[in-house]
Amino acid sequence: MREVNCHDEKIHLCGNIQSFGYLFIFEDDKCVGVSENCAVIMGAACPTVLGMTLEAVLDHVAPSFGLRGDKIEQAVSQSLFARFVERLTIHQQDYFLSLYRYDGKIYLEIEDCNPQAVKTTKLYYYAKHLEDQREGKSCWQALTELIKDIIHFDRVMIYRFMEDNSGQVIAESRSEELESLLNYRYPEFDIPAQARELYRIFHARHTADVDERAIPILGKAAENFDLTRCSLRALSPMHLQYLKNAGVKASASFSIIVDDELWGLVACQHREPMHVDLSQRHLCTLLTQYAVNRYLADFQKEQVRMHKSLSQLEHSLKSDLLIKRDLYDVLENYATRIMEVMNGQGLIIKRDRATMTVGEVPDKKILKKIDEEIGTNEFFVTNRFKCTGFGDDVEVFPGVLRISILPITNWYLYIFRKERLVEEVWAGKPEKVMQIDVEKKIAFPSPRTSFEAWKKITKGKAEKWLPSELAFIENITHIIQQSIAQRGGEIDKLNKELVRSNNALDTFGYTLTHDLKNPLTTIQLTAQMLLYKKDVSREFLEKSMKNILEGTQLMNDMMDKVYQMSKVNHVDFVFEPINPRSKILNIVENCKQQYQVTHLEFKMGETLPIMGERTLIYQLFLNLIGNAIKYSSKKENPKVTVNSVREGDTVRYDVKDNGIGIDLKESERIFEIFGRMSNTEGYEGSGIGLSIVKQIANKLNATLHVESELGIGTTFSVTFNDVAVAI
Repeated sequence: MREVNCHDEKIHLCGNIQSFGYLFIFEDDKCVGVSENCAVIMGAACPTVLGMTLEAVLDHVAPSFGLRGDKIEQAVSQSLFARFVERLTIHQQDYFLSLYRYDGKIYLEIEDCNPQAVKTTKLYYYAKHLEDQREGKSCWQALTELIKDIIHFDRVMIYRFMEDNSGQVIAESRSEELESLLNYRYPEFDIPAQARELYRIFHARHTADVDERAIPILGKAAENFDLTRCSLRALSPMHLQYLKNAGVKASASFSIIVDDELWGLVACQHREPMHVDLSQRHLCTLLTQYAVNRYLADFQKEQVRMHKSLSQLEHSLKSDLLIKRDLYDVLENYATRIMEVMNGQGLIIKRDRATMTVGEVPDKKILKKIDEEIGTNEFFVTNRFKCTGFGDDVEVFPGVLRISILPITNWYLYIFRKERLVEEVWAGKPEKVMQIDVEKKIAFPSPRTSFEAWKKITKGKAEKWLPSELAFIENITHIIQQSIAQRGGEIDKLNKELVRSNNALDTFGYTLTHDLKNPLTTIQLTAQMLLYKKDVSREFLEKSMKNILEGTQLMNDMMDKVYQMSKVNHVDFVFEPINPRSKILNIVENCKQQYQVTHLEFKMGETLPIMGERTLIYQLFLNLIGNAIKYSSKKENPKVTVNSVREGDTVRYDVKDNGIGIDLKESERIFEIFGRMSNTEGYEGSGIGLSIVKQIANKLNATLHVESELGIGTTFSVTFNDVAVAI
């Protein structure tokens, strides 16, 4: 018998929509799909709609609506917005009309408006509420309160995905008569993989009435219509039954996206049918994105605070190791602090002739057993260590970390964590129940029917070791080994390495100072426009918030590299295939604002993939394109072109402008730090941008070439020797 699982269901190809709207799908300017209810809005029988042009459909639906001819193509081809949205009146009733291109087709959605429109004047106060964290209120709790105020649902929850794709409610606002679901857990199969992927792509989903009949799409078969980005898409019958079993009549979900991954959901439930219209969904999505930004800012602050504290400890340890001769005595003085930082309950420093213990640790027999099972591994860590063959009265330490301090001399550092009994409350027993279809000979999952609290106690595990903790203990070990190496006659070698590292850090510091100006300028200009611009549109606000989010993320990435360098004296950049097209477009838009060159003529040719590190690639193009725009900005018709070509096993990128040009007699100074050309007077700059480009090119195994003529323009060429297959 074949088993069919939830993740096998192609929910984006369901072929149905919900009843609060109407859908028209066009291919080659002919209607190839239309919802069965279209006669209500068209005033014509459905069979006559198939084959009609988009313009003809709009003539029938909204004769006074001005979207015709070339304006239609412009509406679905805008790079600035994902879709064209307008509010209009049809048959004396208000609707939202959405038009967008997806999967080679054009989709026209028409959906009901709620009588009470969203008040954008409240946006400022909504944002302030998210920032208000008095009395320990998190941004997530504030977000549930705002969204409940906007859509008036009985319950609004923040549902966070765990590592195993199960979920937990971490914040909640609800009607008083409802029982709280705060901290409740939900199994992974409640939201299967393909549903999570749709939430990652399309950030707002809504079900107005779980009992309403789904409206089929007429025309082609369901598998021909990808409804991934369709606001009207009907829910899976299995999920509808799930909601009914939970006593829910209407639902809404807004995706919480962190680093382009689905971090969680704003999950909303109502006991009666309730339509959440497009304006409400857009506002909720915007506020969710704002809350994400707030969460990331708070997280970054905590990381900086923690890094400062750890750096002070590491610095003190390094100083004492260099001054004092007895390593054992130094480690004894720092053992308690190291254990506390690692959140351990016990610590052992073991060498051939002595063993030092702090806190609660296993006895000698268990320690011997641990060593036997770990073997000669220089670094071992687990939170589920099982030591068999001992009685029940023996203290259990499933959290075990062992790292070799000095491998040659058999010095080891152990840190232990006790067993942590975890009591989890689940919304119903997390088990999958299968139904059997005898005729089709298939078994398929049945929607859960019980959501009563079910407690689960987990034994045999300790608190999981965090990446930051593991990085800290590895760094401590590195510091000890460096100190021993210095005493062993390797001072000169280490000094040379230190000079190299410090020089690299200085260079990166210059780079950071220089390149942070771009995202900071973007954030500043955006904030100024939001402050002084009146009657700001929702689209403008969304674009502005996106600019701010992208700017802060870039700054976080840059600062993270500095953190890495300060931690290990060098940066191990992760090289991966990258197509820089989106980065280049973002840089151009930001630089146009920064240098006030709104009339810039920018052309982009083919962008071939290359191997590189994302931050370095961004900085390389930021400096080249930023210079091209800056030094062309005073021309009447400034022009900048970016193109790439394949040359054998290499890829060459050309950045060309029609700016002031460079006197190639001064070419030896072009890539010198703080070196500025004689004709750059009147243009802001520090003279380090091209020096940064040169160093980044070396890091990326790339070569630079420049061609220029004074008063005519400049072309910088970067040839990447490490290239990637098309992505």
